[in-house]
Amino acid sequence: MYIRQRKVSPAEVGKLTRRIRVAQKLEQADLLIKNARVVNVFTREVLEREVAVADGIICGLYAPGQGPDAASIVDADGRYLLPGLIDAHTHVEMAYVTATRFAEAILPWGTTTVMIDPHDTSNVMGNEGIGIMAHEMAGLPIKTFYNTPPCVPSAPTLEDAGFSVTLDSLSESADLPLVAGVAETMDFGRVLSCEDEMMRMLTFARQNELLIDGHAPGVLGDAANAYFGAGPIRTDHESVTVEEMLEKYELGVHVIIRRGSLSEPASAGEFVSKLRDTSRVLLATDGCISPSDIVARGHMNFAMAQVVAEGVDPMVAVQMGTINVARAYRIDHRVGAVAPGYEADMVLVDDLKDFRAHTVFVNGKKISRGLSLASYQYPANALKTIRLEPITPEDLAIPAEDGAHTVNVIGMIDGTVATTLETETMQAAGGAIAADASRDLLKTAVFERYGRGKGHSVGIVRGFGMKRGAIAGSIGQDTQNMAAVGASDADMAAAVNAVIEMQGGVALVADGELLARVSMPVFGIMSDKPIPEVARELEEFQRAYESLGGTLSDAVFTLSLQLTLAVIPDGGISNRGLVRVADSQFIPVVAD
Repeated sequence: MYIRQRKVSPAEVGKLTRRIRVAQKLEQADLLIKNARVVNVFTREVLEREVAVADGIICGLYAPGQGPDAASIVDADGRYLLPGLIDAHTHVEMAYVTATRFAEAILPWGTTTVMIDPHDTSNVMGNEGIGIMAHEMAGLPIKTFYNTPPCVPSAPTLEDAGFSVTLDSLSESADLPLVAGVAETMDFGRVLSCEDEMMRMLTFARQNELLIDGHAPGVLGDAANAYFGAGPIRTDHESVTVEEMLEKYELGVHVIIRRGSLSEPASAGEFVSKLRDTSRVLLATDGCISPSDIVARGHMNFAMAQVVAEGVDPMVAVQMGTINVARAYRIDHRVGAVAPGYEADMVLVDDLKDFRAHTVFVNGKKISRGLSLASYQYPANALKTIRLEPITPEDLAIPAEDGAHTVNVIGMIDGTVATTLETETMQAAGGAIAADASRDLLKTAVFERYGRGKGHSVGIVRGFGMKRGAIAGSIGQDTQNMAAVGASDADMAAAVNAVIEMQGGVALVADGELLARVSMPVFGIMSDKPIPEVARELEEFQRAYESLGGTLSDAVFTLSLQLTLAVIPDGGISNRGLVRVADSQFIPVVAD
């Protein structure tokens, strides 16, 4: 929370005085960028300017040849100079690497500021985990603003995690380093039903002037009035149609467009074309960029390129990824523009189509393309978070009388975050229903992995395509419980046990043989290896999965996000059972 600084630092007074003198060309600047085409986010113009920097702050913009003397001169050679890019909403953990490795990977692509929701870490270790990662990020060159999660687990009536957020824990987390607001209020059902603890948390946020992020797929009409009026909740990144976006925008919501490695249902170009004012349209990755895409295509620059390809004017796209985000989160006094007084976070790009970074500056310092940062030393308890005892094939039974049964099945929609709920006829023999790989009807299971005795559930899933074998991982969103899918109970058990032995990650087993694995021991969900190395391991894992008949474009992502997420329609599975997301109800696996 904001605390007024009452003491005036003589050193800072000296720096301010110097910057004023540099701006008037009375003193030498630290850096002068010449021959740049500056993208002005206030006027949507491209202006040929020289940009002077002193003490990490932009001092002034000048006509060509009119800038002050400088200790260092960079020739932009006619490239476009943008403000450092800002991700309006993301999750470090979804890149499967630590915050250090994440910053190392995205800074050279021009993402210099991130609005972080650490709810994955919170699900594992609560405020202690948030504090650990915040301390790590505070020492990194990337600028970080944390929004502390109110919904851990995301749906407490449907699932169990390693921690449960209450008003007391939320108020404590608001005092942790880097915390600037409240993260996405995912369980909109608790808001609309006026559940007491949620009302208390939202009231706390309002009384303390903390901004609140939203998460409200399909919440419209009177429900939208009620939901976004709570707090108020200011943003939403889960709209699935242009009409939904427009309705929320009319209510004053900052609509966040998500782009990354997934297919999204609503056109950014169509949405923006219907607006007279686009100042409340933001851009985010939401953590949905695979490590391989980060390595090959970048981060926020990749997201901006996608919306431009959809018809968004490049100037508007730059605003969506810079000043609009800064204004929405009240940090536009620091970042979001190439203008006097702003911190000198800037990126030179060759064009306004692909936005591939040529040179990146943070506080006026160049960020090298091969950026390498020292590893953060995590405490031992953050590396041993899986307390699940080894399982057996018998734990994966779906009991049923012998004969035909109607079964509720979760369906995967590849390359999205969405799922379906379907019914199929399956046969039971020997008192249980087995997977039917010939029809792509595999077993799935979720185990509470924190040693809290909250049990597990087993169901049926379609879409993984494996003809044999099993996949398991300790990365099931949002609880980060242990999830598994397979054609064989024995292989499912072996895959789960392999992840337990690694203390986190994903494993692929077929006929009792461990074919592939990716170790993620930090909180059981992240690796401290450089992201290119993790990307290679995941690509090898994907090839091994495809060798078993797998048809998904990214099996690990689907296992992590789609399968176990109880707050995005239509179906999901938690440690407590099969969930119909639309009305937040459990339904039986065997329907008859």
